[in-house]
Amino acid sequence: MTSSVKAKRPADFLIALPRIMGYTPANSIVVQTFQSRQTAASLRVDLPAESQQTNPRLIADAIIRLISRVPGVDAVLIAIYTDDVWSAEDRPPRPQLVEAIVTRMASAGLGIVDALCCSGRAWASYLDAEHGEFNDSDTTRIDSELDSVGAPRNVQGVTQGAPPVEDAPRGQRDEVSEASAAIMHDVRDRERLWEWSAAQILWTDAIESAPTDIPPKALAALLRSIRDKGVRDCVLMLLAWGDDAGDRAAADTAMLRRGMAVPDGSILQTFVGEGRECPDGLRIEGAVRLLRHLVSLAPRPWQLAPFTMLAWFEWARGQGSAAGDYLEEALSIGPGYELARLFEQLISTGRVPDWVGRQAV
Repeated sequence: MTSSVKAKRPADFLIALPRIMGYTPANSIVVQTFQSRQTAASLRVDLPAESQQTNPRLIADAIIRLISRVPGVDAVLIAIYTDDVWSAEDRPPRPQLVEAIVTRMASAGLGIVDALCCSGRAWASYLDAEHGEFNDSDTTRIDSELDSVGAPRNVQGVTQGAPPVEDAPRGQRDEVSEASAAIMHDVRDRERLWEWSAAQILWTDAIESAPTDIPPKALAALLRSIRDKGVRDCVLMLLAWGDDAGDRAAADTAMLRRGMAVPDGSILQTFVGEGRECPDGLRIEGAVRLLRHLVSLAPRPWQLAPFTMLAWFEWARGQGSAAGDYLEEALSIGPGYELARLFEQLISTGRVPDWVGRQAV
């Protein structure tokens, strides 16, 4: 079932947009795409400085090329985020740039939901006389609805990209390192953690727990399990869609290891963004918290898999900049890591998962 949040006024959408994107745009042109009246990918480019004298039509052409990579787009909303200040009697800044973008979008056959400007608490439309300031009651209402669909929280002041992962306190890291070393010296334990039946129990318990409540031995076991690429792939599916998805991935992975072709519609196809079923937003939030906690505690070589998995989850919810940051970290550890390379290629081509926007405004 698709969850939805209803934006009744332009201000509602501008309140929601940073949480849809996972960060607060600054000096940006944001194009929110729509598929059949539901939000799809959110695209962002830098707002050029006025001193650059950039041809507005070139910017509009660059944006339409980005939009062409998102399947099924039939309408757009344009939002300019700027530090410029204007009064209620003035037209919002950058009117020539917005006019060029709107004209280019319309000529491509796209519906124009609105073209808005946002600066601090003030907003205005370029297409009519609507303008105003954000009020607390509207913000509270929209935030409550977004909470219910698992949209990222606390994005005020968060800029595009992934926030850095800070190292956990030294004592905690030492405990996990000692537990990791113990696993590596126990052949039986090492092999057991690369069996899906054992890894599934570990990860199901972990995603249902607060990361800080997980003991060092279990944290080390989680990190060890995903050093096996088959288990790692199944864990991705489990975290995104639940236990059944993890079991389906395990069955399909077993077929691949026997040299058999997996059937059409395999859950494994979601690795490259195929499929219309949207991962649950609350599960993604929980997975990101858990994986960031693991990275903060892991010995450096063991950070490779969780950093790559973080990149996939950000890409899966349409956050290409954050995904790129996590991939950069992963590839700095293991330049040849296959899954990281795959996701890097997907992001570089502008590929957006088919399900992006299924939880909609």
